[in-house]
Amino acid sequence: MHSPSKSRSSELTTTLGAHHIELVRSFIREAALAEDVPNACASEIAADGADAWDLLSAEANPDERAHVAVSLSGQDVRARFMLHGHARFARTAALFGGRLRSGTGFSCYDTGVDSCEVLLHRNVTAGIEPHFALPQEDAAPAVIGNGADDLEIVLAERSDTAAIARCFLEVYGHRYIHSDVYSPQRYWRKVENGELLPVVVRDAKGEVIGHLALEREPGALVAERGEAVVLPAYRGHHLLERMSARLAEEAPKQGLHGVYSEALTIHTFAQRNDERTGMTICAALLGANPENFRPKDVPCPTAGQRQSYIRTFRFAQAPAPRMVQPVGPYVDMIRTMYDSMGVEVAVAGETAARVQESTTRLKVNQRGYGVIRFEQIGANCAIELAQALRDVRSLGARSVQLSARVADPGLPRLVAAARDLGFFFCGLGPAFAGGDDLLLLQLLTEPLDTGKLQIYSDVTRQLIDFIDADRGAR
Repeated sequence: MHSPSKSRSSELTTTLGAHHIELVRSFIREAALAEDVPNACASEIAADGADAWDLLSAEANPDERAHVAVSLSGQDVRARFMLHGHARFARTAALFGGRLRSGTGFSCYDTGVDSCEVLLHRNVTAGIEPHFALPQEDAAPAVIGNGADDLEIVLAERSDTAAIARCFLEVYGHRYIHSDVYSPQRYWRKVENGELLPVVVRDAKGEVIGHLALEREPGALVAERGEAVVLPAYRGHHLLERMSARLAEEAPKQGLHGVYSEALTIHTFAQRNDERTGMTICAALLGANPENFRPKDVPCPTAGQRQSYIRTFRFAQAPAPRMVQPVGPYVDMIRTMYDSMGVEVAVAGETAARVQESTTRLKVNQRGYGVIRFEQIGANCAIELAQALRDVRSLGARSVQLSARVADPGLPRLVAAARDLGFFFCGLGPAFAGGDDLLLLQLLTEPLDTGKLQIYSDVTRQLIDFIDADRGAR
């Protein structure tokens, strides 16, 4: 039931010409509506697609064909354009700089010597003020039957979907950020697609009173722990920890290498809960979201700057030893982080990059967070990184993450180039690249004071101090 698969999509293939703009617009809108995307959002992503088609057509040969696919994944409706021939990666990414409409996310993937994919995406809940989940275990335990032993934690079933929706409605109203929890059909589709692995808590009468899930992208080997809710009358019995333990049992059965969680730094509750459930710090994501992307009922000591997150991780099965490249200033910190995760690590000898050209991916979401991924690092990575950085900034990125495999022989060269451009340490992404680990660097385009961050553990504070020192050295 939980094996990974691709999300549903509708597809169109036609010649890449300006005279097909209205065909593409209509196709994208109708396909989005078929995925239960709200009418206004379907019209917006269709307009995005028409604009993209216009830009791409201006560069196309008369007989060139393109493939368009529309899908709904998580909170995003996506319009994907698969291009061939002239559509080289760097040139295509540059086309969109400064031309995206408000609220549009952009990704570009280099898929070969003469092909690439462009992905536009919009959040289906845009315009709805979201409510964020916070840890709910601080209240004094309520008296429930004969105690917490009356409660059962099991995998969710299709018949639970309405009860799950009622739990979120009772706690968050209609404003919970993951709107699929309110739609039994959309929710269970994600379960069937392998995008969601949920557990529920049942009381002595069999009623659902709590929920937690693992969320993952199609084909991913790591999943995010989220969509947590416990009814107020049942708090204080460490149910979130118990549900986390139940999911930890299931994760390896689904082929997952690990589970991660991301906690806001405007409070320490979520960070404390992650530590209680055996999660280990692996990265600090500075400036990942806008200032207002937070719960409104929680004081915000970080006012005046973008929101930051602490990412924690736990392996779902015993990790194999790792080989990492000698990335000078970061080797000792990398060793320390791997040691905390129980991973044996060895540092490779210095070698030259094995490929001439790099293979990269770019992504900028609707909240101004950009990602540059080097799938392989070539000899000209410094030039390619500088161009990629210009591209994501022109697409609206205000905070940028750079990632590459820790074992790639070209990593030392890429890290040196990145530091020259102002990038600094972020952390590790264990198994985030099809089972391979990533080194993460980051760059900010506006001020951010880490002294305002609310940090729970000494280990996390040590990471923040290391990041501050590296950032100051730029």
